[in-house]
Amino acid sequence: MTRTQALLFVAGAALTSTAMAQNAGMDQDRAYQAELLADAGNRSSLLAQAGNAGWSSETGGFFIGDGTGNNTLQIGGDTSFRYNASIRDDVSVGDNEDFTNGFSTGFTRLRFMGNIWSKDFQYKIQLTNDGQTDGSGSFGLEDAWGKYSFGNEFSVGFGQAELPLIWQDWGVDVPFQLLADQAIATSIFSPGYSQGVWFDYSADMFRVVGAFSDGAATANTTYNSAAEADYALTLRVDVKAMGSDWNRFSDETSFQSQTETALRIGGAVHWQSGGETGGTIDQDILVYTLDAQIEGGGWNVFAAAYGSTVDSTAGDSDLWGGVLQGGIFVTDQVELFARWNAIFFDSDSGAGDDDVHFAEAGVNYYVSPESHAFKVSGYAGYAFNDTTSIFGAGGLLDGTTRAGFLGDSEDGEIMIGAEASILF
Repeated sequence: MTRTQALLFVAGAALTSTAMAQNAGMDQDRAYQAELLADAGNRSSLLAQAGNAGWSSETGGFFIGDGTGNNTLQIGGDTSFRYNASIRDDVSVGDNEDFTNGFSTGFTRLRFMGNIWSKDFQYKIQLTNDGQTDGSGSFGLEDAWGKYSFGNEFSVGFGQAELPLIWQDWGVDVPFQLLADQAIATSIFSPGYSQGVWFDYSADMFRVVGAFSDGAATANTTYNSAAEADYALTLRVDVKAMGSDWNRFSDETSFQSQTETALRIGGAVHWQSGGETGGTIDQDILVYTLDAQIEGGGWNVFAAAYGSTVDSTAGDSDLWGGVLQGGIFVTDQVELFARWNAIFFDSDSGAGDDDVHFAEAGVNYYVSPESHAFKVSGYAGYAFNDTTSIFGAGGLLDGTTRAGFLGDSEDGEIMIGAEASILF
């Protein structure tokens, strides 16, 4: 697989947070906090009815409204700050470079969303700076879309958005993921942002989302860009096998108070073709996934399998991946987690190893109990194989340090990190 083809599956973004600690006088503080939240919620509700600016306990963000609910603007965002260290056995610049460490920002994002003209017409604008990839400090456009809901659980959207393929990328937003970043396998197979139109139908037990777009990794492109496909189709189906609320699956954790067991099973497929219209690359790409998510009171498990096939003038190539992760709360603020994920290469790919495995573990500390508003984390990871095919020059994730690994031609790279994140 060429770097250009592989990068079509590299998605942007994801980080949350974590760490370790426990407050004294927890019960008393929680009772006091509950009183403050109840009072704030009552005040924000009154403000919303009056059409004034305020903070909504229902949406968790600052808002401006006209009093009718037909025209609203909600302002929010998130940011994260990291320390990372990498310990490697074999790097080309000498033994003094075997240990690399330092600070960096993760994602910093600003969101503007709400509805105009009617409560049924929603919009979202999101600007993002990826501190793990882009050192410029500049913000780029991610989301820019509108969506109309027809009132029968059916909606139609248009604009620029993430393609509804990989659940850990599309279904769970960055601040709500279990680990500080999505799995390496997820980053490789995620198609990222594209421009197009889509529909969404959500019933009590199942949800179907489909998209017709420019194809993988085509954010902010013009219609004559060589990066675009002739056409691209994406379809995702999810079944809520257990649980009463779809919102339960919008994060990867489950607080101790969420005692109801919830189970979601899903799958998706993406197909795109190029080479038949002006300037497009002559290749066909198929990506597919199966995933499942189960949660209970204070514990969670997520698993996913990925696959892709690229057929181009340079030849055919296949790639597979898998993720298994889980977390458990040991107190109402401290959550332990672990994850395995792997990439399996086509035997003709030329990769150093036919498969590359990673293991990660750590702890999340929710400074505000049962809230993603402020979290800190500590974590460590281990690469069992040569990772130059992933993080080396020309590798699938060349240029990004989001996963904490830098790439090593020997097995045994160790990654250590800590992160603090804020959601507002």
